[in-house]
Amino acid sequence: MNTKLDNVTTQYRKFNENQALTDGQLNEFIDYFEDQDRLSRTRLSGVGIVCGFESTYVGSSSNPGSGTPVEEIPQMEKLGVVDYDGIVISQGAGVTTDGDLITLRQKLDKTSDVAINFDTKTYKYYRNYIDDVEYKHFRIDGAQVPLLELITQEEYDQLASGNDFKNVKEIGSTLYDKVIILYLESYSNDETTCQDADCDNTGAEQVSNLKVLLADSEIVSNLISRGDAKDTIYKAHSDYQVLFDQMPKIEAKRVILDATVKRALDLKARFQNAGTAIADLSKGFNAVADNFKVSLNFGGQNLNDKLTSLLNPVPGSSRLEDYQYRYDLLKDLIDTYNEIKGLILHLNAECCPGINSFPKHLLLGRVGVTLELGEPTPYRHGFYHSPVTTTEDENYERVVMLANRFVQKINGFQSYIGPVKITPSNMFVRLGDKAIPYYYNVDKSLLTKWNYEKTKTDRETYNLSYHTGNLASDDFVQNPLNYNIDDNDFYRIEGHLGMPYKTALQNINDLKAKYGLAFDVIALVLQKGEKPVEPTKEVVSIDDLRKQLVSISSDISNQRTNSQSTLFNISKLDEKLKLLNKAEFSKEGDGVTVVRQDPKKDDVVSELLSEFLERKSGLEHVAGVEPGGTFVLIYESETNNQVLADFSLPYLCCSKKDPVFLSLPKNALCQKDAPMAMSIVPADGEVKAFVNGTQISVITQSGGQSYFNPGMVGAAYLGQPITFTVNDDPVDVQLIVYEEPTISVSTGTVSYGEDTSDPDATVDFHVTPINNPGFTYTFNFGDGSPLLTLTSLPNNGTVQHTYTLVAGREDTFNPTLTVTNRNGCSTTFAVAPLKLTGQMTVVCLNGMRVVIQYRDGVDPYHACNDASFNLLGNGHLIIGSNPPPADPRGLRKGNVHLSNTGGDQDRLNRPNGATTGLSRYNEIIITQDEAEQLAAGANQGFVKFSLECALGYCHTGVAYTQLFLANDPTPIYAGYPVGNFLEINPCTGERR
Repeated sequence: MNTKLDNVTTQYRKFNENQALTDGQLNEFIDYFEDQDRLSRTRLSGVGIVCGFESTYVGSSSNPGSGTPVEEIPQMEKLGVVDYDGIVISQGAGVTTDGDLITLRQKLDKTSDVAINFDTKTYKYYRNYIDDVEYKHFRIDGAQVPLLELITQEEYDQLASGNDFKNVKEIGSTLYDKVIILYLESYSNDETTCQDADCDNTGAEQVSNLKVLLADSEIVSNLISRGDAKDTIYKAHSDYQVLFDQMPKIEAKRVILDATVKRALDLKARFQNAGTAIADLSKGFNAVADNFKVSLNFGGQNLNDKLTSLLNPVPGSSRLEDYQYRYDLLKDLIDTYNEIKGLILHLNAECCPGINSFPKHLLLGRVGVTLELGEPTPYRHGFYHSPVTTTEDENYERVVMLANRFVQKINGFQSYIGPVKITPSNMFVRLGDKAIPYYYNVDKSLLTKWNYEKTKTDRETYNLSYHTGNLASDDFVQNPLNYNIDDNDFYRIEGHLGMPYKTALQNINDLKAKYGLAFDVIALVLQKGEKPVEPTKEVVSIDDLRKQLVSISSDISNQRTNSQSTLFNISKLDEKLKLLNKAEFSKEGDGVTVVRQDPKKDDVVSELLSEFLERKSGLEHVAGVEPGGTFVLIYESETNNQVLADFSLPYLCCSKKDPVFLSLPKNALCQKDAPMAMSIVPADGEVKAFVNGTQISVITQSGGQSYFNPGMVGAAYLGQPITFTVNDDPVDVQLIVYEEPTISVSTGTVSYGEDTSDPDATVDFHVTPINNPGFTYTFNFGDGSPLLTLTSLPNNGTVQHTYTLVAGREDTFNPTLTVTNRNGCSTTFAVAPLKLTGQMTVVCLNGMRVVIQYRDGVDPYHACNDASFNLLGNGHLIIGSNPPPADPRGLRKGNVHLSNTGGDQDRLNRPNGATTGLSRYNEIIITQDEAEQLAAGANQGFVKFSLECALGYCHTGVAYTQLFLANDPTPIYAGYPVGNFLEINPCTGERR
């Protein structure tokens, strides 16, 4: 095997005038440029299959049920003639890891020339292939695996008579389990000695023959896992697909509020009940960590236990009821997990592809495999790009960084207490493009893993965060709200959790005013109006007030308690001070003037959450608010007035004059689509819909939310622009509703093959009407086979499908047809349930071994010294026509004879090669003729076996009977048939 890039020529000689050139100089010149050409392909373009090389098997025109009809093969449509009973491969292009550029070839008259200007080639003949070059990728422990070589009809016609090629159709049903391999058989013919003085045409011929081979998929799998040469590239990218399939689909559950949330515990339960993804998250990330060798160091805990302790902590283990931030941690982890999963299948880049991965071959996948977009194709090389041609070379680094960030976030979570801060961030971007949240320890380790682009450009300290200690010292990083925030569409608001709500409101409003930020802040209470009963005469002690102030000052100066407790005490003091507004002051004390609070100045007014939800909807917890939105603080009661959680609305909900605005997530719907929620400003505004100035009734209300219902649009208005008004003011929004497609589908003829060994059935599906321009038809035949999608129907409107059945068994299928029109509207039509029974087969009966015995010391059911039977099939066919030897006593009358006497009637039919001992064992093998007769008399796939006594005495027990399929050491039945009678399906082993 000539592998070119194992030794790369790095220099060559420049020729001088009139120089006599040696073979070494010329070969060095050729080798240099050939090596550079090959290196350019593999290092600067990539390796693997570039395009094409699709395959299918085209069955005989006389047997349309086998193979694929020509009209259903897209790459065949342009051909006028097709060779039947052959494997069709479309032209394509691929590059091996040795830099060979492979396309299908057609030999020309001159042996060294080939043509490539064709669309497909049909391979009709095969034979066993022996690789004389000893290519290591076809060998396991030094021995070549079984391979089949394919040739075309033209190549077959050029062979001498007596060749050993066979027609491809003789491969049979295993054809679709075979993998196609394009193999560039490369070797050097020995140079011949010059016969004359002229040696211009001599030299070792460099042979490069393209072979099309077949191998069982199991063999290919073994070659990949334990062959003499390892395809590390295919295995690595195949492992990525396996990893992707293993990773569970995970999304964070929303925290949805309703009127039943009336206590702090209710709110806490809503957050904690949203954290149900721990098991799946642990399973999925453990698989990622194993694949990418990421260390999971959680202080002796495994990932599942660590997540459980973080997301569902033991009550009292935290100074702060920070279940909101723990829920945010879960969302962050899920976002990171899904970002990793989204990159797993985008690692198709190889900087320096291993030369020995597939130096002289390409895997095309199984025969007839459908190359569906987005679906993995086993045993097929993809195209593994050079970093020059793709940005996916960075994805591996991204995955590793994200996985380490996942671990760092878990280890860096903290229950932090600090002042209120607002940090500019972004809403609808990846987590790494957002500001780093308040609840993380923002150390250098986390900073280097937060944002890939910034870390790559040595700007990791330029991330924004609540915690700025380890960030860049630039003022626009330390105080970002003083600078341009055009690129930010979200404000993170943090530090208010646990504060008295009035203090939190004041702090947030102060920051909002200081930085000129456009959003509103409100507070909602879970319980309202249940204040403690005050005494008739309220007493306010100035001495007590002063003592409270001194105590608070002492706490602050000595840092004897956390700020949340101090702020709570201040809020209680404020409540006492407000009572002075009700006091009657004496006129004594000249020089002291008492000024009461202006009664016109409103105090903070909180609305009950349950009442608020009756008017408004859309509360979401996002740890901040969008510009132009409303930030909502939740607390339990005036007694327990600390902020428990925060939510937000995407609009200014409580302004005295709401702006008029309408937003729709889509500008086109289908007639049967679900009602679409409408974003309205004001949220309780009245929306009306019009077509050409005529109002239509299509707006509905549910839970305070307005919906557009496309099902209410009349037929006369389908396909026409619909306009809207809010509170009778027009808005610049339009919508079109399109009609759904309508057809009829039914099943027709059910046909079976002429070969009774084939249980499968072909069913006709009739679709009417036929002529529907722009329709797409997607058949789901209900048997797990790939979906069939057609852009047009056959002229008769009939589509056929072959169902794979089990002989003698009835199966029910529920096929459907989904029809999509040119506007993207789809309707799925259910076809009546289809009941099919597989034809009986003789294959299971042919060669079946029937073993009948009385086992000495094992079977207590028989007391005779000898017995003679006839083995019957279906009650009349005597199975096993070989008669016993002549017996003068007349005891050997049947074809099954069992003896335990050791006398002259013993037929010595002992099991397992034994030569001595009592023997009561008999074995009969069913012949082909007997199998056909049994199959013909079967009932719904069931065959009756029975032993008929050939003697008239002493048969008191049932023989131990075993049935083995041909060459199968495991019996499909072993036991004592009732009355020596057994009715069984030989294919499924089912009895009745």
